[in-house]
Amino acid sequence: MTAPPTRGLLVGALLVSSAVGVAFAAAFPAVLRIPPANPAAQRTPPAAWFSHRTHQRLGCFACHPSVFPQAPLGFSHDEMREGHFCGRCHDGRVTFAIAGAACTECHAPPR
Repeated sequence: MTAPPTRGLLVGALLVSSAVGVAFAAAFPAVLRIPPANPAAQRTPPAAWFSHRTHQRLGCFACHPSVFPQAPLGFSHDEMREGHFCGRCHDGRVTFAIAGAACTECHAPPR
């Protein structure tokens, strides 16, 4: 039978996992422009923006990699209305719905 981990080991593991989480989060921009689903199409309104800062309470693994791969990805409003990508949470039940939201909620740089 092995001895239970000591408090020092647990604290050390916690510090390492925290440092990895901070380094991992630092690798991603706080605010990023969502690439259009069809880059060749003329964009009206302009491309949407996403703020990691305003979503940070969810934690990285709430969305990555299950909802969003960690690579640039374009998608459409139809896909979001079907519950994919941003529409997974922005459905009117979890948080405000994409349908009916002001365009500038997403299609303007975050404040």
